[in-house]
Amino acid sequence: MNSPICNNLLTSVCFNSSYIGITYCTLTNATNGLGWCKVSDEIFDGTNVNWEKFFDVRDKEIELMQKGTPREECRNCQQIYSQEWNNDRQVHYILLSTWQVCNSNCIYCLGHIDPLPENSPFYNQHYKNNIEPYNVLDIVKDMVKHNILAKDAKIDFAGGEPTMYPKFDELLNFFIDNGFKNIIIHTNNIQYSEAIARGIKQNAVSLMISIDAGSKKCHKLVKRVDSFDKVWKNFKTYSKQRTNLYDKKLSTKYVIVPNCNDSKKEIEEFIKNSRKNGATQVAFNVYNQLLNEMNYETSLLYGLVDLTNFAIKKAKDNKIKIELFPNIEYVYQKLNLKVEL
Repeated sequence: MNSPICNNLLTSVCFNSSYIGITYCTLTNATNGLGWCKVSDEIFDGTNVNWEKFFDVRDKEIELMQKGTPREECRNCQQIYSQEWNNDRQVHYILLSTWQVCNSNCIYCLGHIDPLPENSPFYNQHYKNNIEPYNVLDIVKDMVKHNILAKDAKIDFAGGEPTMYPKFDELLNFFIDNGFKNIIIHTNNIQYSEAIARGIKQNAVSLMISIDAGSKKCHKLVKRVDSFDKVWKNFKTYSKQRTNLYDKKLSTKYVIVPNCNDSKKEIEEFIKNSRKNGATQVAFNVYNQLLNEMNYETSLLYGLVDLTNFAIKKAKDNKIKIELFPNIEYVYQKLNLKVEL
């Protein structure tokens, strides 16, 4: 029998920063701006997760949804659907985002932490606060050992910049060694990783690389670091690892920032570079915070639609797939327009 259930709550766990902690939900409720608070100390003591209690609390939250009385953070959330509850007491989606450090400084980023030299007197506290507030690798190993992590689980590396995590390669290799084949890594691609190359070669890893420009000059303007050539060099190296059996995604992403990279010339060059360097698709998003600040000004929205329609056409011309993020789709909805992919 179908009943209101949050698929995100039902399947997920998020390993987040020291401030947010470990949570069931990996998203923010778009209707009220609320996010799930961290699990209690009874569930996670800073070292170990009590998975029996984790699932007990999750089950009670789902029962409240079924009764029509969800917690405040969940009320009217877009993630609640009427569906059958398959309670297998496993995790099918992990969002890994404990590290807030990044080696880029994107103009649209809502906040990150700059790297700190290891010889700094403040490095140990910096590491604990912003990189590894708790040992994710040990927790993940425990999940696999006790069959908490489903074999079909989606593993999502976010951040900060994932490759800045000192245990990144070790963690990624652990997932690959244990047969997980649905791993996605969001990265600026400045730092090369042998584990990523291995994951692509073994058809286990998808990449979502934020490039956001077609030219070196514009890339530096958006990212605020000089890394354009290095990013494409690393991407080309990764793309060469693909075999004929590779069926994952090597995506390049373009976040449109009004009055910065909102140029058809930049978008066309970005798509051409993506195709030339081995991308399997391009993805487009829009700097949502600026849309909010500009109160979704109509002329701005029509401008974004014009740019997106141009990107769709150029992707077709270059015979490459295109993905639009929900923020872009929302712009079309606001104007009562239909996306023609």
